[in-house]
Amino acid sequence: MAYVLGFDAGGTFTDSVILDGINQKIISEGKALTTNNDLSVGIKKSLEISLRKTPLEIVKNIKLVVVSSTLATNSVVNATGCRVGLILVGFDKSVLMNENLIKACNNGEILSINGGHDAEGNEKDTLNLKDIDGLITNKKIESIAIASLFSTRNPEHENKIRDYIKNKTKLPITCSHDLSSELNGVKRAITCALNSSLTHIIGNLLEDINKILFEKNINTKLMVVKGDGTLIDLKTAKFRPIDTTMSGPAASAIGALWLSRKKNAVVVDIGGTTTDISLIKSSYPLASKKGAKIGEWDTMVEALSIYTVGLGGDSQVLFNREKQNNNLSIGPRRQIPLSILAETEPIILDHLKKQSNLAISSPTDGIFVWKKNIKNYPNWLSKIEKQTYDKLHTKKPLPLSDIAPNQSSYGAIFRLINYNLLEIAGFTPTDASHVLGMYNEFCTEASMLGALILSNQKNSTGKFISDTKENISKKVLNLLYEKSAISIFDFTLTEKFNEQEKKSLFENKIFQDFLFSNKKDIVDLNFKVKYPIISIGASAKNYYPKIANLLNTKNFTPNSFSVAGAVGAAVGSVKQTVKILITKGQDENYIVHHPQKIKIYTTIGKAIKASKIDAKAISEKKCIEIGAKSIKTKIKVLKNEFIINKNKTVFLECNVISTCYGKII
Repeated sequence: MAYVLGFDAGGTFTDSVILDGINQKIISEGKALTTNNDLSVGIKKSLEISLRKTPLEIVKNIKLVVVSSTLATNSVVNATGCRVGLILVGFDKSVLMNENLIKACNNGEILSINGGHDAEGNEKDTLNLKDIDGLITNKKIESIAIASLFSTRNPEHENKIRDYIKNKTKLPITCSHDLSSELNGVKRAITCALNSSLTHIIGNLLEDINKILFEKNINTKLMVVKGDGTLIDLKTAKFRPIDTTMSGPAASAIGALWLSRKKNAVVVDIGGTTTDISLIKSSYPLASKKGAKIGEWDTMVEALSIYTVGLGGDSQVLFNREKQNNNLSIGPRRQIPLSILAETEPIILDHLKKQSNLAISSPTDGIFVWKKNIKNYPNWLSKIEKQTYDKLHTKKPLPLSDIAPNQSSYGAIFRLINYNLLEIAGFTPTDASHVLGMYNEFCTEASMLGALILSNQKNSTGKFISDTKENISKKVLNLLYEKSAISIFDFTLTEKFNEQEKKSLFENKIFQDFLFSNKKDIVDLNFKVKYPIISIGASAKNYYPKIANLLNTKNFTPNSFSVAGAVGAAVGSVKQTVKILITKGQDENYIVHHPQKIKIYTTIGKAIKASKIDAKAISEKKCIEIGAKSIKTKIKVLKNEFIINKNKTVFLECNVISTCYGKII
């Protein structure tokens, strides 16, 4: 018999399953709290729970270990990755003002230099390698990304810069042409920067998992779920961590399909940090046509069509006293729920009791911060950031009201959180669920006190936000329900409308008034999602019956719903796609933009024939290197021609695409 061990490390819980790979049967499940400072701790605890439920003979026959994780996705959404030094080669200087590109570098640096190529792969400008010396020596930079103009047509300049940097630093390097063969230089540069920001995070996680497996005498192949639901090996995941950005959501979608056997459905996976929404059509998860959208970034990552929104059980709840109505906000930042923090740090109960006795609560009450356990002291902080940082302790939560007595230090706290230097805890939907008796897994007393503190705040008109801790908790959950329903509705509309049409609809006052309003009189607009919702994730049963009701559809929560991601990881397969572009040069020759170098052919027939052979060989080699067996390959030739008349066409370009499929077990 061959058994598979699947892991899913989410924002709040880490799950594991042991699956009979032949009979497709779940043998055991394990669930533990995710330890965000060190994911390996939660992974180990989850594994130990699964192993206790599994006969030793089965453990000895585990032939494959697969891990999915929301780590990369959450890191991008919360901007907690490495600080990136991005080298732009040959781009227009206006690109430097692109806000999304700046954010993708995660408080790093962007350097623009001469060089790059044109659309045919010819050198546009001379490259001077000395131009990048200043960036290499910048102590702030933790990884390097290189994006050259039209590098997908000719990667020469990116390769030269990479080789030059390798001789001067040990920092991880990402070249944009290694991630995608598609055009759109800015989008490719963003994808490259995001990949670079994840190199340390994903690499460290996978090394930690290998150590745990070794300790448990599970000596077998470790693989990772990609954003499209397929599997890659350890080496590839370390080199291309961006491919794992939608790993957790993709595994959940695959797991939901496997558990439910639904042909058509909306899959909603609610975690601690995010809610991930995907679509099953004709018994298969829908793939993204444009590449994954991760938070605010459009990327070139091959992925399932998944909409990730910063809404989860651990989403930050904030009160804005300046607003008279709608003064509560939720997400997108994740914070540790008070109920969970109190389990390991009961001292916070004393602080919460003291704050709850105040006649009027401050916006900083009920919130705690502490240092993350980092190796190197951040010597690049501003004066106020350094002063604020030095007040804090490692792993010892302190009240935010003590640390941030004024606006400048308050702002410094949240910049430090963005730098990935601090942890934060406060009232969340998970706490609201504890207050209302919907959930009692952790410290309910902490949740009760947090709700009391939140309800004890006043808006600008002097009115309390709520009269009881129960009512404020209901407000928080109702806000979560409505925002979740809007997100699902938004995602499903992408199948029907383009972005501009959808935006016009959602900004329409009539639409907003009727979407969830109970004040329908003469006119009644009935909005309905026709597909049922498959809800998965630890809190799915608590939240999604009401959310489905808002959308006038049915909710289905399958067995093993809380470990669907781990199931999806365990049942995954391998896929490798290679795309080779053929264009026509000014000399009437045909240019094959091979992944390694440019090749020239005199006829389109010869170019296509050679490209089919090369694409097939490269895709199959990649599958074999990963460890796939029973390989099947499909080749598509997509010729793009302009038809002048019945007898004459003009060649534009041609794509030769080889997709290789295989199973590990």
